[in-house]
Amino acid sequence: MFSQLMKELVSTNNYKSSQGRVARRSTFIGLSLVFIWGGYSFFQAGYFGAQGAAICGSIIALLGVWASFRVINFPAFADFLVSVEAEMSKVSWPSKRDLFANTKVVLVFMALFTALIFVYDLIFKTFFKLFGC
Repeated sequence: MFSQLMKELVSTNNYKSSQGRVARRSTFIGLSLVFIWGGYSFFQAGYFGAQGAAICGSIIALLGVWASFRVINFPAFADFLVSVEAEMSKVSWPSKRDLFANTKVVLVFMALFTALIFVYDLIFKTFFKLFGC
C-alpha cells in the first residue's frame, strides 16, 4: 500500500479524469487551501528568519498542492470521489421556495422553544428562591 502511494505521488497521470469532476475539483481546492494556509501560517510565524520562513512556507504550500493533486488521482480515493458524485446526483434537492419555507419553520420553532425554556427557567428560579435553595 505504501509503495503504491509513493508511486502515485511521483506520477503525472490522471486516473479517470473524465469522471467525478465536481467532487474531485472541490476536494482538490479544499486540500490545496489547507496547505496554502499552512504555508502562509509558517511564513507568518517567522521560523528560520524572514527569508527562511518564506522559502519553507512556499515549499510547504507547493508540495501540499502537488500532494493534493496526486491524492485526488490515487485510484482508491478517486473511485470514492466518483461514487460520491454519482450518489449526489441522485439526491432530490428542494427548490429555493421550499428551502426558505422550511428554514422559516425551523427558525420559528427554535424561537418558540427558546421562549419556552426561558419561561421554565423563570419558574424554577422563582420556585427555588421561595424555598431558599
